[in-house]
Parts: sequence; structure tokens; C-alpha cells
Amino acid sequence: MTSSKKPYDLRHPITYKRENEDFDVEWYKKEDKKNWVLPVVLKKQAKKLGKKPFLQFGYKKPISFFGTNQLANKIANGLIKLGIEKGEKVAVYMPNSDDYVITWFGILKMGAVMVPINTAYKMDFLQYIIDSSDSKVLFIAEEYLERMHPIAKRIPQLKHVIVWTRTGSEKYEKHGFDFKKMISYTKFVKAQKSSEPKVEITFMDHARLMYTSGTTGRSKGVVRPCAADYSSAYNYCQIMDVGPDDVCFTCLPLFHSNAMVMSVYPALIKGAKSVVEEKYSASHFWNWIKDHGVTKFNIVGTMSYFMWNTPPVPEEKQHKAKLVLGSPAPHDIIKEFMKRFNIKFMEGYGLTEIGQCTWMRPGEPFRVGSCGKEAPGYEIIIADPETDEELPRGQVGEIIVRPRTPNIMLHYYNKMYEKSVQDFRNFWFHTGDAGRMDKDDYIYFVDRVKDYIRRRGENISSF
Repeated sequence: MTSSKKPYDLRHPITYKRENEDFDVEWYKKEDKKNWVLPVVLKKQAKKLGKKPFLQFGYKKPISFFGTNQLANKIANGLIKLGIEKGEKVAVYMPNSDDYVITWFGILKMGAVMVPINTAYKMDFLQYIIDSSDSKVLFIAEEYLERMHPIAKRIPQLKHVIVWTRTGSEKYEKHGFDFKKMISYTKFVKAQKSSEPKVEITFMDHARLMYTSGTTGRSKGVVRPCAADYSSAYNYCQIMDVGPDDVCFTCLPLFHSNAMVMSVYPALIKGAKSVVEEKYSASHFWNWIKDHGVTKFNIVGTMSYFMWNTPPVPEEKQHKAKLVLGSPAPHDIIKEFMKRFNIKFMEGYGLTEIGQCTWMRPGEPFRVGSCGKEAPGYEIIIADPETDEELPRGQVGEIIVRPRTPNIMLHYYNKMYEKSVQDFRNFWFHTGDAGRMDKDDYIYFVDRVKDYIRRRGENISSF
């Protein structure tokens, strides 16, 4: 049902003046795609910005752009020494840390494909990700080693295990997992040179193999090329007005795209600072935002309600944060939320397969309930789920998406041919989400298509 209320114009009372570049919906047509590669960006920023602080985990001493590049090179050269080749898979099963980011960068710098693993996974879930991804190397936190013992014989393609410890010690407890080629992370890094690896990487090369949450069955491995990650990160820079003086903060898990390509990577692209905490804490959140001088951060799911229901503290108004990306924004309390915390919301919609494909655009009214308009570089329609024909404005159908530039969406991994054909049929990616689009091009998520009920000619949401 369409609300009779006019959409709130939330440019007031909380206003946000863009300080950096103008919003450009066609930036992707003008950018040289040779630069759409994280290792290229990192190398350039290391040379240009040198000792400027880039990466900080918690209250540790920040690592400079130059230092980050040097450490990433060590990871890359170490993997090359192990015999890992361009295009092969390297899994990471670690909690948030600065070493996690450096490991991610290092994997990409030698042309391998990173496979982030959800740290909640155990037993069959864990075995499935390592096995189906064809991972040859596993970076793993010491505290997770005991989870490997029951599945060790079911992952024969795994050749090397690199064990990370919170203390940085070269010693670790095996917890019953006796793998013949195990080495400590610290020892592995120390043994390598920091010279640039001699590997050519292009925007078409694969960067990450991301596994979906598995809402319709087993998790699907989604191939994400370098161009896709850059596109998502640069769109974030545009929408969130990221500049070199910003501090981008995340306490979301680095095994998800939100933290990786919509926090750390945008900071790298714009020469800003990236601050990472291990996980969300309601009692510490605003202290972090204040202490680190955070200007941009993201929240997901129920985080906004945890924040809202936490008793007020002075720090929630004593900060420099200007913009927050909410996926979704808390529509029922959004005006009060923005006023209480003195921040402005942006909102978007995306999936693992396609990245963030909608955004609220800067300078346009915030429409409560909407996830915004097409993001730069994407085309979106609302289609009949059975015929793929575009539906009239205001009518509920399936949200289907396609990029306006190549190498953004590819396919599922490991012989999931039928699922790839099904979800990418007719040259559109079928999200499985029901939604509608209003006359002004604003898109509204309604439900999952399979949960949407048809009764006497009417579509009825399961909600």
C-alpha cells in the first residue's frame, strides 16, 4: 500500500554540505579502468602519501600508506614463494585486525583470489567453503584451529596453513590440528622481502570469491573481479563524499563486503584514514567514534536500534561524524535518530552478486522507506518474476539489475552453471527481491519474491 504522506525532506534540520568533489553519475565512463585495481591503487597511494597514517586497528599505532604497501608485498611474496599462482584461491579465516586488511591486500597484490570465511562457520559449513572454493592456502586465527581437526581429512586440496595469533607470537597451540605445512603468521611475514611482486593484474582479474548467506540453499560462491570492487568503493566515495581528511570507521566483519569495499577500500582510494575495530559494542561505540575522530561509518540491520536503545552518553554528540550509511536506515525512528546523534543518513541496497546498486543521492530528499535510486553504473527495473517484462511504476515485481560497464558481475563459482544461467537470465541479474519503483525513480524493497503471496489478483507481503 502506498502511503498518502509526503516523503520527509531530511535535508533539514540536519544539513550536510559536500566538501569534496561533485556527485557525478557517469564517473565510470571517464575513469581509466587500468586504475580499477586495488594493488595499483595501493602502490600509487604508498608512493604519493608515504608516511601519512592509513590503517589503524583499535588504539594501536596507525600504519602508514607506505608501511601498508610494504607489509602487503611481504604477504604477496610469501605466497609466491609457496608456489601459489595468479588466479588460485587463498582463504582467510580470521577476526578483524590490521593484519586481516594487510593479508587481503597481499593476496590481491600477487594475483591470487581472496576467499573470506565467516568466522561463525564450523564443521560442514567451514569444510564446504574451503573445499568448494579450491583454496590452496588458509590464513587462520589460532583460536579457530580446533575447528579444523574434525574436517582436516575432507579438504585434501589445502596445501598450506598460516596461523595468526593475537599477540603476534611465533608460537601457537595446534588444538589437535596437526597439519604438516603450518607456519606462524609472524614468522611467515618476517621471512619475506618487501619488494613489489612482479605480477601484472588488470581490472578484469578476479579479486575475491565471496559466499552468499545461502537464503535459498547452500551458499553460492560469487566471483568478484577487481573492477567490481573498485566500482562499489568509488560509488561509496561519491555518495558519502569521502575525501583525504576523512576517517572511515568500521566495526563490521571484514569477511563481508560492507567493511571491505565500503569502508577500507574507499579510504584507500581517497587517501583517507581507515579505522577498524573487532566487532560492534553498544557501550564503546560512541567512544570509538569520538576518540578516533571518525567522520564516516556504516551500520547494518538492527545496529541502529541497539544504538537507539542504549542510554544516552555525552560522546554521542561530541563527535565529528557527518554521514552514516544505513542498510537499511531505521525508517520508524529516522528523524529522531538523526536529531539525537547529530548525523545525516544515506541509504542503499545491494547483494553479494552485484554490489551496492542503489543509493540515496546527495542533495535529494530522503524518502523514508526507499533505498534510493540506481547507483552510477547500474540499470534497474521492476519486472514480472515470470516473464521479465518491465512493470508499470508503483507495481510490485522482482528487482532485476545489470551493470552499464563490463566486468562488474560475472557468475557463480565451482560448476554452478544452472544457477548462473537461472539468476543471470536475459542478461539481467535476478535478485529474488520484490520491490517497486515510484514515478521519481525511487526504489522500495518490499519482500523476498518467494515470500510474496498472490491472492485474488493482489500481491500480499509475508510481512
